[in-house]
Amino acid sequence: MLRMNYATLVDAVTNNLHRVTNGLYARGLISMETVNHIQTATGISNLLKSGQLVSVIQRQLESSLNSEQYLIDICHVLINQQHHTLTDIATSILHQLGQSIPDNVTSISSIPDDVQGYADNMRQHYKHQPIVATDWPPKVGKDFFGRLALIEKQDSSTQAKSAWHLLRGQVDKIVKLTGNKEISVEDVLQPTDSSLSLRVVTDGPPGIGKTTFCRKLLNMWSNGTLVHQQYDLVLYCPLRNSKIATATTLADLFEYKSFKVSKVVDWLSNRDGEGLLIIFDGWDELSEQLRQSSLAASIIHRKELDQCSVIVTSRSYASSSLLKMDTLSRHVQVIGFSKEEISTVIIQTLQKDTKLAQELIDKKREDDKNRKPFTTTQSSEDSQLAVKLINDLK
Repeated sequence: MLRMNYATLVDAVTNNLHRVTNGLYARGLISMETVNHIQTATGISNLLKSGQLVSVIQRQLESSLNSEQYLIDICHVLINQQHHTLTDIATSILHQLGQSIPDNVTSISSIPDDVQGYADNMRQHYKHQPIVATDWPPKVGKDFFGRLALIEKQDSSTQAKSAWHLLRGQVDKIVKLTGNKEISVEDVLQPTDSSLSLRVVTDGPPGIGKTTFCRKLLNMWSNGTLVHQQYDLVLYCPLRNSKIATATTLADLFEYKSFKVSKVVDWLSNRDGEGLLIIFDGWDELSEQLRQSSLAASIIHRKELDQCSVIVTSRSYASSSLLKMDTLSRHVQVIGFSKEEISTVIIQTLQKDTKLAQELIDKKREDDKNRKPFTTTQSSEDSQLAVKLINDLK
């Protein structure tokens, strides 16, 4: 049965590769070795990895002592992905096996083909976008981006220190934030006690990494690794784009046009935005008038599409009105490099650049005596960044 659906299954799994892999492992259907290969192998496309994963499943099925139960378990994992094509394949197999269909399949299968097709196209588009922009400093490790701090609504008398280290080698003073804690990117979209539909404000200084944070979320959605909520579609809406800023209809927010857009818009509108995540990037780019009366403002304040979820990013100076919203679910600040990460940049740079390391050792005594800033004759970007970080740390 799997072999008959091989090509279609591979294509569908490609768009949900990591979630399918994790789901299969959680049910004990594949080994950790297979998981590690899918998650860490480089130089291999997700399509090829998907084909390898389906082949592993096929071999496991053939060698299983209870192949029918193994296949049933596979089908339930596929259904849990809430993907139209995967659900169709799984329910077809379950029907052939004479098994009952889970109750949640009706709502999953109700996603129209045009909506699923447009969403899959956007996943492929987001996958090919770099997470880290070209003007970002040298990365420390894979897909490095600014650290986040989650600011909860707590007693204003509770003061907590937070490292506030700007990127591009600059280090600002440590500031005090009201009751805060670190948060992972995955948890930004964790539902609150009151609603699955979220309004999240993400702010920070210029250049700190707010757009990179958005790109990371888009990448996670396209790879199926947003763990808390499954969105049928994610729209990235840069408010610096005048067409987005002055949009008057939901269709105007679709940057990438397709003949399917009108049907997608109708389906989402009829659901009041349920299943949709909109990322409005750059609230500070809007004029005062547009902050008061625009489609973006109406959606953010739940006057339209109240069942969709929204993330809006802004420079800190412009976010105050957003933070006063009664409907605010979460306030996230991007704080960039921590002290530990700055140290990592310096250490890794000096390990690669022994000449620079020797200069640092030779000049340390001289710097201590004369109180002069450290300099280097090395011209590489890594070297210059390390020197800048060293001086700023002083």
